[in-house]
Amino acid sequence: MRNLTAPLRTLTFVAGISLVAGCQTLSSQQSLDSFNQHYAQGEYQAAADFALQAGDITPEGDSDDLLWSLQAGSALSAAGQLDYSTRVFDHAETLMKTEDTENIGRKGMEKVTAALVNNNLNRYSPTVYDGVMVNTYKALNNIFLQDLQNARIEFNRAADRQRRAEEAFKARIEEQKQKLAETHQQTGGEQASNSQLDFSSSEKASEQAVYDAYPELEEWKAYPDFVNPYTDYLHGLYFMLASADREDYGKARQSLRRVAGMSPGNAAIKTDLMVINKLRTGAWRKHKLNPAVWVIFENGEAPSIDEILVPLPLFLLNDQVDYSQIALPKLKERGTAYPYLEIRANGKRLGKTELLASMDRVVQTEFKREFPLKVTEAIASTLTKAFIQYQVKKELGLAGSLVAGLYQATTTRADTRSWTSLPKEVQVVRLRKPGGGTLELNAPGLEQPVQVELPDTRFTVIHVRASTPGSIPVYQVAGFDA
Repeated sequence: MRNLTAPLRTLTFVAGISLVAGCQTLSSQQSLDSFNQHYAQGEYQAAADFALQAGDITPEGDSDDLLWSLQAGSALSAAGQLDYSTRVFDHAETLMKTEDTENIGRKGMEKVTAALVNNNLNRYSPTVYDGVMVNTYKALNNIFLQDLQNARIEFNRAADRQRRAEEAFKARIEEQKQKLAETHQQTGGEQASNSQLDFSSSEKASEQAVYDAYPELEEWKAYPDFVNPYTDYLHGLYFMLASADREDYGKARQSLRRVAGMSPGNAAIKTDLMVINKLRTGAWRKHKLNPAVWVIFENGEAPSIDEILVPLPLFLLNDQVDYSQIALPKLKERGTAYPYLEIRANGKRLGKTELLASMDRVVQTEFKREFPLKVTEAIASTLTKAFIQYQVKKELGLAGSLVAGLYQATTTRADTRSWTSLPKEVQVVRLRKPGGGTLELNAPGLEQPVQVELPDTRFTVIHVRASTPGSIPVYQVAGFDA
């Protein structure tokens, strides 16, 4: 009589993985959808509360969940809880460092999970721009808390992250290549010799099928070398307004020159670059500059990530595999809140905000660079599962085939996690400071203008957020003296 112990154990294992993977993915997506809904409606405190609970984040900002820490940090900042936001971001940065130095055993386990299930069961892996924006938001929080020394520290860290972005990205790609090499060795070696599945031919044909489903990759215009113009501009503006010496002017000039090259038509950047050049050479003195106001507008919502399923052409000598699809992430662009902000004072129109940086392009830059490895990883995972299907069907027949097909269908899921509370774009306008001490922010489609009281300082920075059409903009104000 045939011994069914081993096949039944395999069947139970496969069914268990299917159940866990399906529940985990569904729960995670539902939570993210709830958070996104609060944030989109401008309910920033409700969004923050949801993220704090979902990430089990303590009042000190501590948590083991990096993604929810990122979401909570930006929502808390938008809700005006700047101290709490900074504490949450501090711990998020610690989690990122832990991710960089994680032990070999944990990495090995995550390789297995990615191949047999999907990356949704692993910890969230931060992007390069995640790290840059954490330091950028911490710097902004400190500016509006009037802690200019810590703002300086965070801007320096953000600049350092950008300098090291290419190096950090290459290290991550190399790590992923090693992981994929191990998976390839397994699928192309022992498995290939014991099944009738041609892994090599399947992989080559699958890559073409995938790229046919992503025509947008050719249309995207990436920023160079992972540079985030928003971070660079804030860095340059800070070191101009809070300068302590000529070296600070040099830092400001370097950043503003780089931004001017990426946003050549922006009037505010042109003026700032002209001013910093004059200050740096000594032709002008900061305390003699005309009083000015900068309105920086975080507009709309950054891309979310959807899942796309692509059928794979598997090369078989028989019909032993019943399900063969690959799940990949696909960027989904979201909209702006308003086309621009119009600035008025004393009944006069002073100007309107213009595009400074596209966070869509920042996200697309990194997505495009990493995409080939995501494709290879997903194909390798699908081929591994195809081999499991083949083995289970061979051992258990129809019952095994049904469960194995369910296993592959429920575990074939793309990792769609991302920091969704970033803006779609950032706009800026630079204005002569008006008399009267009040500015009015308006926009096409905004029901009621927003009144902003200006501090009694020579220079003023107003930071505005709005997520979706109809949402009421929220703002923070900081003053700088010469």
